[in-house]
Amino acid sequence: MKKSAIGLALAGLILAAGCATAPKAPALAAVPAPVASAAAKDSPITMANLDDFLGRRDVVVVDLRNFEERFNGGYVAGTENIPFFQYLEGRMVTRGTVDGKATWDAASAQVNEAFPFATYFDQGKAIVLFCASGTRAAYVKTILDKKGYRTYNAGGFKDYKGAYKVLGDGVYALPAPAAH
Repeated sequence: MKKSAIGLALAGLILAAGCATAPKAPALAAVPAPVASAAAKDSPITMANLDDFLGRRDVVVVDLRNFEERFNGGYVAGTENIPFFQYLEGRMVTRGTVDGKATWDAASAQVNEAFPFATYFDQGKAIVLFCASGTRAAYVKTILDKKGYRTYNAGGFKDYKGAYKVLGDGVYALPAPAAH
């Protein structure tokens, strides 16, 4: 009995000492202030430092590429996928046209005010957007900025060199739509 009490006391001291000297997790850096520019080159959050913002409770990272792009070319683990062409275009926003061609000029966009923005984008979090090259991200950033969101255009997946890259299989394809 005496030996077990000494053993328990010794184990308690070792655990207490171990807990007292355990390294503290580094404090998260503050999320930088967003910039008004939609250009990826102006953003304080880019594909080069994206890993610093993955997995944070105050940040959501959104991949705007289509499913084929994501599964063929790869993706960043820990990001949400909201495909622009396969979902947002036509539901959230309709692009304007110039000479009959759709334009990336957000000033000519028709925003669907009935779109449930809060269902897809949390106003309480910083929203980091990326796509293949940064064009869709710039466009969606401009739309969301006008709605009061804190957004960042991180640029294009092609520039991501971080630790969370998952390679695509190169053969993914959605089935053709059924004929009616």
